[in-house]
Amino acid sequence: MALNLNIPDLQDNPVFIVETRPQKINQALADLKAKNAIDMASHLYAELETLNRQKVSASHRLQALDCYRPHLILTALALAEDYSKSALPLHDEAHLAATTAGSLWLELGYGYKLALVDLQNQLFKLGSDKSSAHAIQYAMHAIAEHALVYYQTYSISPDHIWSDLHQLYFCAVQLGIQNISIQHAYMATEKNIDPNLASACLVTSIENTYKHALLMSLAEPQHLIQQDVRLIAEYLAHHIKHTQITAATILNNVSGAFIIDLSSNKPPTPYSKQIGQPNPLTDILFQTIDLVRTMHQDLSQLQSHQLPKNGSIPTDANRDDYIELLTYLIKHWGITPKRIFSRSLKNGDVELVFGITVIQQVSDQGITKINDTNNHLISDSSVPQSLPTIPSRWKTLNISATGILLRRHHTAEKNIRIGGLIGVKGKDEPHWSIGIIRWANCGTRDRLDIGVQFIAPQAQSAIANIRGRNKDERVLLLSEIAAVKQAASIVAPRGTYEPARQLTLTYNNNTKQIMLTKLLERSHYVERIQYSIIG
Repeated sequence: MALNLNIPDLQDNPVFIVETRPQKINQALADLKAKNAIDMASHLYAELETLNRQKVSASHRLQALDCYRPHLILTALALAEDYSKSALPLHDEAHLAATTAGSLWLELGYGYKLALVDLQNQLFKLGSDKSSAHAIQYAMHAIAEHALVYYQTYSISPDHIWSDLHQLYFCAVQLGIQNISIQHAYMATEKNIDPNLASACLVTSIENTYKHALLMSLAEPQHLIQQDVRLIAEYLAHHIKHTQITAATILNNVSGAFIIDLSSNKPPTPYSKQIGQPNPLTDILFQTIDLVRTMHQDLSQLQSHQLPKNGSIPTDANRDDYIELLTYLIKHWGITPKRIFSRSLKNGDVELVFGITVIQQVSDQGITKINDTNNHLISDSSVPQSLPTIPSRWKTLNISATGILLRRHHTAEKNIRIGGLIGVKGKDEPHWSIGIIRWANCGTRDRLDIGVQFIAPQAQSAIANIRGRNKDERVLLLSEIAAVKQAASIVAPRGTYEPARQLTLTYNNNTKQIMLTKLLERSHYVERIQYSIIG
């Protein structure tokens, strides 16, 4: 087949001939005294860029790439530590790490794609299938990891990522090599390899690597915290065999069914959102319903305080984190959520503050001095103490009955996180509306758009004394909204909820005893909890 992959142009007369002998490359890497991940990345990038701009035989190119690949994987994982926990928009150090990691994966993908093109252009291809499978598998892995960098930085990935993935998979199918097992080759000293790589080794075929990339896109990473993106990638490696790719057909039940247009540069789309019938010449069907059933079993075991025996969840994992994560994934990989309310364009500015403490400080009902006589400590683990109390200015792009789309003004603070609690107030509005950040999208020059779901039109500041703790917590009280059948609740830092836990609330010089009755929602930073008043 004719391949139109995203690859660099090759130089006809390079200044010097690139090194491709494995022994020489490994010795140079062993002698390298890189002090940090950025230094190592700079060396790897320079070597790969040189290799990928010269005409080299496919076999020699693959040998050289396989030498660099283990070091690149470890370096990229080290770089991810700088951006996978960063607030948005990314700070300079995190942005540099993300850009560097993306460049490494891009160059590695270039190399394997160039090798594949050479293999496919050979006049005599006898015995080249294994080498082609090798090139396609590692190229797809590099492209998928490149996409993960975009996911973890909430950026829109370039179109060539999907165009290349589709072409590589189609090429493998035509050659009949999509299910050949290609073992990932890493450094001989496996004890130094990040534990996450053990799960990555489970995805050893082209088809499974392709399906893994499809599912990561369908998880809608812009709605997830950065760490969860990697957790999903590792969890998924254990269950990828429970998905199927088949010819596109007409379906009666479209749950867990997605259409892929192999001739496009687009990710898979839910079958239910297709306009017209699938095209059997260019479309294939991706089905996840068996995966969703398996995930339901894992979720049931977690809810029963057990770990799945299939090894998909680490023994030291936080059970609540995975319960929330699997619940989220089942929704996105099973029955695709539908928008209930339409959006309408709206121009204007709003003020925004982040976190329970700051919402209390800017609220008209904020509490400035609490429990001094009892010498209780007041904490808010979800908000750094260095956050300013001056609201940031944001621009409204559109609005619906339950949410709002906002764009950051260039002077706004860099402290936004998915799942964080915010207060929003328009120019003439008397109260701060309370919302949770559901998704984010980053662009150039620190551009940041966020989608916010409102949970209350206003909140009452309060202090909660939790029995058995030696400190008080700042919380917000949300009134009942009868029109949408929303019960009264409190918003507290994550970790507050336990069934039947009793709290003492202090607000407006009043004290009330309450009992926590139901966890309505838990994000990575806060919990929204229904309660009943005692007495």
